[in-house]
Amino acid sequence: MPNRRIIAIWFPYMGAERILRKTQHNLREPIVVVTNKSQSEIITSLCSVAQSKGIFAGQSLRDASAICPNLFIKIQNSHAENQFLKGICRWSSKFSPWVAIEGDTGLIMDITGCSHLFGGENKMIKHILLAYDEIGLTSKIGCADTVGAAWALSRYSEKVVKNYRNGDTIEQEARATRSRSAKRSLQSIKDNLRLTKNSKYFIAPSGKIRQSISNLPVAALRLEIQTEHTLVRLGLRQIGDVINQPRASLNRRFGCNLLKRVDQALGSLLEPISPLQPELNFGVRISFPDPIGLKPDIIAGLDRILDRLCSNLKKKTLGTQKVRLQAFRTDNTIKNIEVGLAQASNNFEHIRGLIIIKLENLDVGFGIDILRLEALKVEVLTQHKHIGHSLVSERNKSRYKRNISPEDLISRLGARIGLENITRLHPAKSNIPEKTYTTLSAAWSEPAKDWPKPKSYRPVQLWAPEIISAPDKPNPLLEFRWRGKIWYITRSYGPERISPEWWLDEPKWRSGVRDYWFVECNTGDRLWIYYAHGGLTSSGWFCQGKFA
Repeated sequence: MPNRRIIAIWFPYMGAERILRKTQHNLREPIVVVTNKSQSEIITSLCSVAQSKGIFAGQSLRDASAICPNLFIKIQNSHAENQFLKGICRWSSKFSPWVAIEGDTGLIMDITGCSHLFGGENKMIKHILLAYDEIGLTSKIGCADTVGAAWALSRYSEKVVKNYRNGDTIEQEARATRSRSAKRSLQSIKDNLRLTKNSKYFIAPSGKIRQSISNLPVAALRLEIQTEHTLVRLGLRQIGDVINQPRASLNRRFGCNLLKRVDQALGSLLEPISPLQPELNFGVRISFPDPIGLKPDIIAGLDRILDRLCSNLKKKTLGTQKVRLQAFRTDNTIKNIEVGLAQASNNFEHIRGLIIIKLENLDVGFGIDILRLEALKVEVLTQHKHIGHSLVSERNKSRYKRNISPEDLISRLGARIGLENITRLHPAKSNIPEKTYTTLSAAWSEPAKDWPKPKSYRPVQLWAPEIISAPDKPNPLLEFRWRGKIWYITRSYGPERISPEWWLDEPKWRSGVRDYWFVECNTGDRLWIYYAHGGLTSSGWFCQGKFA
């Protein structure tokens, strides 16, 4: 069985080159893509011309403008970049059927058993580079036996020679570190990799992962920033330095994540590749000749695309549980509205009413050019069971009388306050008053049926125990002080003793065994009080509920 061979493809200028493909901008002029972060504009992507002038990703736009005043600036559209990368991933499946997205600017491709169709790995990679170059994308490729090693080679192989650690650097470190270090020749580093003249792809020989990545910086292990900086401060600047350290000490100092990344890079821990699956897309859009901004115009456009969406869903016998409306504004930004449904539906009026409720929160800016509606979560619409005609007619009559079904009501309320804030109770098996029920989301649960009858009376309204002023004795009370006034008891029934669950440490039950009393006051109020015998906390009287 042949060894697994992985290709990692990195597009270092993808965000800027996407703009260049779209706008046909002059390639000799520097272009940067920025986003708002921490009340400042930060560069997320740039072209090679801007990079040659000393500008880099992560730099503030103010500093970059001071270096190069004639920058062509574009605002980042993360959604468009994500869709662009998905398109590249689908297009790249012509080289190998096993292609997946890696991060925001890269792809992972399994070429095991595919390279011979192109005449070998070298010719295949050159063919891939040429194909990307023809569509205007700069790419860098690393090839190795593992995903981690291929990822490291694609992004950091050029830094092997630039950041090569010479003897002077080693001798500046501690004696213990220097004793385990060996001076490396520049030729030995080059022999580990097959480099092209323009250094656009790097191939690690099969079975020689350790030799190929040992001289790369520790950032090539895909570590957290804090872990990377700590390793550099300790003198472990290259992957080889980390590999040669005792695993137990690394685990104690940095945790299992560092060892996990090392094992993934060396092939000791398998890292699967999940290829991009074909999406069952239910999205419709409408473009306007002139920007719109008034609510009636938006609703008119919504009606046209929603009718098409519902028709497409009905053809597939599907319903949607989540819908997203995207408004493409004239400033090249997108505003989204997402609506969740308690039950999957493809009904036009039902979905339309929910979206209109949230249109008040839509910021149209200087106008909307395009409206796009997409069903994010779909499922097959099936009946749970077959029922007779008489039962169907009775159900329809009751629904017409109520004028709205419970599912519709939950959806309408969820559109305003959120579906996660609408809950319902289900019975639970426990003698503890607070645990006789469980709270479930009303949108994704059925109403509870056949509630078990309690062995004794339980209050309709239950709250957290409140301290009442009374003699600290378990005897029946005649009066007590609670909520700023004195309550006189006319009748009392009890006690009902409830013990805590000894196998659990409940903070609210550290007061020990409780004796519950049903009391009726002279005001007509019927309360549920109890005496706590004391345990980890002191004893006393408490009020916990009120009967109807």
